[in-house]
Order: sequence, then structure tokens, then C-alpha cells
Amino acid sequence: MSRSSLDLDSIPCGAIEPARASLSEPPLNTALPIAILLVEDSPTARFHAKVCLKKGLSGEYSLHEADSLSAAMGVLSEVSVDVVLLDLNLPDSHGLDTFRKLAQASSNAAIVIISGDTDERTAVSAVRLGAQDYIVKGDEFTPELLGRTVHFAVERNARHLLEKELASVRHDLELADMIQQRLYPHNESQFPNVSLAGRCSSATQNGGDFYDYITRQDGSLMVVIGDVSGHGIGPAMMMVESRAFVRALASTQMSLGEIITQVNQLLSDDMQQQLFVTLFVASFSASRNQLSFCSAGHPGYLVKNDGRVLQLQAENPPLGVNPKECFVENSVPEFEQGDLLALFTDGISEATCDHQDFLGDRRVVEEVVTGRTLPANRILDSVFTLAQNFNGDAIQHDDRTAVIVKTHPSGQ
Repeated sequence: MSRSSLDLDSIPCGAIEPARASLSEPPLNTALPIAILLVEDSPTARFHAKVCLKKGLSGEYSLHEADSLSAAMGVLSEVSVDVVLLDLNLPDSHGLDTFRKLAQASSNAAIVIISGDTDERTAVSAVRLGAQDYIVKGDEFTPELLGRTVHFAVERNARHLLEKELASVRHDLELADMIQQRLYPHNESQFPNVSLAGRCSSATQNGGDFYDYITRQDGSLMVVIGDVSGHGIGPAMMMVESRAFVRALASTQMSLGEIITQVNQLLSDDMQQQLFVTLFVASFSASRNQLSFCSAGHPGYLVKNDGRVLQLQAENPPLGVNPKECFVENSVPEFEQGDLLALFTDGISEATCDHQDFLGDRRVVEEVVTGRTLPANRILDSVFTLAQNFNGDAIQHDDRTAVIVKTHPSGQ
């Protein structure tokens, strides 16, 4: 806050010396003229402030004037201003109440109070309420002071508005993440003789991976894992859309191939080849004797009781690449009750501490094979621990998602 003791009206305008720019003062952004509203009821004080602005501001500016609070409100209703130079005592309003009313009407403008009141408590209160600065009318009220004050008021206010915007964005991202977390299955499927465990660890606040368990009308269990390219808010939105399409079509009697073909067409319209989604969908029959799958650029691994591994993958590309792609449901004749299905995204298989050596699918599958007799959630824990240990102290650069589906023979 800048203060002086003499009343502005007592200073002759001719006594004002031209401003000398400080070498330490950053250059004023003159990309656009600063819009200033001067609210002052004294003609002499208004004239003096205008002279100070003319001599103290090096960049272009536009000036609007008002001699009362109501007149200032009228100006603000018609134009947008960057800075308001405000006298607290006006014919129709007095003291800090003037500031409160004008601050409410001026939206995002910086407010600098120019007052004859030397009460320090008033100055402190004004700044606490949001004023950018408080200048006391007097002999120290110079062009250099006013120019510097306006400049820094604009800069500080811009930072404040940016911080508010970032806080709002951060809140929106946190809300989006909370909603996204609720979309993941939290109650494991009650499908008979099947135990499931799934988890998603996002690299950023909003991830592009997803997984789901869906019991269909015919009693079959549908297990889904997907990975939208990239990570962040855009892929997260596509993740939600992909999940919604799959869930909606799973409620019909369409085959897996028909479902994924339709989802691909819907997503292709929205993504326009800017993103793509790898997807693996498996279906366990109600009798538990059959396993079928549909793959869109994403593999699955069937681990047999004896430790043998079958890779389940088709030649189809990811979703969103070719809107006319036809996806087909594939049966797995080698499936037997007691087999285990392991699904994971490349955030796990591509874990790395140096971007040269990557964990790889083989080591992940070996971890699953080694722990195949353990409960599904223990196997899932070991997979995530493996990826984390391999990643070391390096930053996690991609979302990590895995699903373990462990079938049990009847009676177990």
C-alpha cells in the first residue's frame, strides 16, 4: 500500500514531474489497451488523476469516468474494464460499502482505492476484501506511483484470476476423477464358481483405462478391459463413452462381435481417428463350460491348470481406426473349468525405469502362472507389485489396469 498525507486537491497539476520508469519494473503488457474506470466525484481530483495516468502509463489505455457509484454501475453494465480507480466516499455511497458494491458489479476488474482517508485500518480492511492497492491522496500521489500501481494491479489481478481458474479446473478434474472411480466395479461378480479381481491405477488424475463385469440377460458373464490411447481428460471422456456403449449393447441379445462392431462405429464418429481404443471382451457361459472372446487390438491370456498359456487375440485393429471393421466372436475350445484368464493393459507390460528396458507381456504372464493357485486378488496384487518394482522410482507414465478371472470346477 502506498500512502501520503496531503490532500490531492491541494497539489497544483503543474508541479507534477514526468514519470521516470524504474529499471527493475517489468515492461507493461501493451498487447491490448488497458481499460480504466475512474470513479471520483471531485473534478479537481479527477483532473489530477487523469494527468497522472497520461504521464505515468507508457502503454495505451482507454479511460471511462464516473462521479458517483450509480454512474459507475452504469458504465460497468455497458463496458468491461481492467482497472477501477475508486474513491470510497461518493455522493451516493461511503466507506468500504462503496468498495463492496463496486467489487460485486465489476466482476474480474482490479480495484485500486484512491482515498483521502489516512486510517490504516480502512486500508487493511480494503485489501483484505480484495482491493489490489490503496493510495492516499497527497503529495506522494505522482504519475510514477499511479502508473506503477495500475501496472502491478493488472498483473496481480491476472495472476489471481488465473489461480481461480486453475482451482476451478482442479476441482472439476477431481470431480471427474471421483465420478470415474465410481464407474469401476466395486462388488465382484456373484457369477457361480468364478472369482474376479480388477484394479486401475491412473497415471494422471483422469485415466483412459477401464474394466467392467457385466451379467447378461442369458446369464453369461461378460468381462471387459479397454485402453484409450493417451491419458488425461480427453481419453478419460472417451473411456466413459466406450464403457457406456459396451454396457448399453450388452443388455441386448447381440453377440460379442456384433456389440464390438457397433461400438466401433459409434466411437469412430466421435474420435475421428484422433484417438483409438484397444479392447478385449470375454464371455463365460452360464454353464461355465464355454469361453468366447472378441479382441480389438488387445490380447488376453488363458492360463491352464498345468501352467500352459494360450494367447487370445484376433487380427482386428483397435476401435476407432476403421469404422467399417467387422469384429467376430471367437470360441476357445481349449477352455476348461479351473482355467484362469489374465487381462492387463500396456501400462503394466510397458513399465520401465529408464525407457530402454520394459517389463513386457512375457514377464507379467510368468508372474500370473507362478501364482495361479492363489486367490484372484492375490494374483492381481502380485502383478501390480511386479510393475511397480520394475518401474522403481521413475514416474508412472501410463495407466495400469489388470483383471484376473479365476474359474473353479463345480463344487469348489
